[in-house]
Amino acid sequence: MPYLLAGALALAVAVLLLALRERRLRARRDLLRQVLDLADSFESQVMHCRAQLRAMPTAGTPASVEGVLDAGLRDLLAHRLWLKNEGSRASLQALTAARDALASAREALQPQLQRLNQARADLDGARELLDAANRARRP
Repeated sequence: MPYLLAGALALAVAVLLLALRERRLRARRDLLRQVLDLADSFESQVMHCRAQLRAMPTAGTPASVEGVLDAGLRDLLAHRLWLKNEGSRASLQALTAARDALASAREALQPQLQRLNQARADLDGARELLDAANRARRP
């Protein structure tokens, strides 16, 4: 009887340890997926912003906006390289820090996107006024 109890206890401990290991692995996998999803989203956002800038007919792109985009792309590249080299063995704390850094970089781009959208709206409004003035001049 004591052997049966000891065996059941050992089995319960083994199951508990396996469950804890699985939980840790799942948390790591989910966190890594979050980091990769944020990186993809951030890259998409930067590329969209750059495409909008290039579509605007200006004498040149404001250096501050280009600088923010370039810094964002460099940051993204650094994160992707870190993930490639260290992601598989990085601690949960390091992965959390990477996720938070990407989220912060993405949030920092928001004011630039809002300014770009406002500039685009202003440009569209100016075009409409110019078109209306040109139509009014025509006989």
